[in-house]
Amino acid sequence: MSARRIIGLCLVLAATLFAAGFLVEPLPARAAEAQAATEIAPPEAADILFERHQLAGTKPGDTLAYAYTRKVTDAELGPSFDDRIRLMIEPGPGGDARDVRVDFFSAERHHAAGPFEGVTTNPVLMLFLENHLVDLSGRLKGNPRYLKNAIRSALRDRARVEATDISVDGRSLKGWRVTVKPFEGDANAARMRGLESLTYTFDVAPDLPGEIARIEIAAEAPGGRLWEETIAYDPKGS
Repeated sequence: MSARRIIGLCLVLAATLFAAGFLVEPLPARAAEAQAATEIAPPEAADILFERHQLAGTKPGDTLAYAYTRKVTDAELGPSFDDRIRLMIEPGPGGDARDVRVDFFSAERHHAAGPFEGVTTNPVLMLFLENHLVDLSGRLKGNPRYLKNAIRSALRDRARVEATDISVDGRSLKGWRVTVKPFEGDANAARMRGLESLTYTFDVAPDLPGEIARIEIAAEAPGGRLWEETIAYDPKGS
């Protein structure tokens, strides 16, 4: 088995673990489902984020570009900056599976990510969350596994899922919004320097290439937002 295929399989396994072992048959996510989104009971958060074939609507040669923004009001939590993440879609082993090369951040912030082979879910979701966890645990001097488990558990047990209209480049798309506050009521909240209020919001549109429209992670403070970190699909950023 090639090293690239092993890396791709690891991503799939990581997504499964992050979703707390949800064993759900991947569902098609095409136009008919998007039209019916407001008329049916919402699916589980883990299904929307980790189980669907999010790359089915892409083809080799496509580039999925995401604008990244990090804003903080406390200098001890690190710098504010804008950057970008790009996924280059390549032929996969067949069906909905794709090979994906990644360009994660630019210039001095660039770091290795991927490539991924034979994946069906959009790698940008896991890449963004893993980068966030490394950053967050470093700023708080906390255990990244503890933080990851809190997010995973909250997505399984406390996530709110609602049908919504998602605006992308002037278009309105039917989709789902998943919202969760994983550290609300956490036993270690007093050590999180105000970041126990972090709210994770995922906007997913089945008709969008890669399906991930926007992810926002934000913590409010009396004087404004203490932390804001987002990625947003940019159809013109390829």
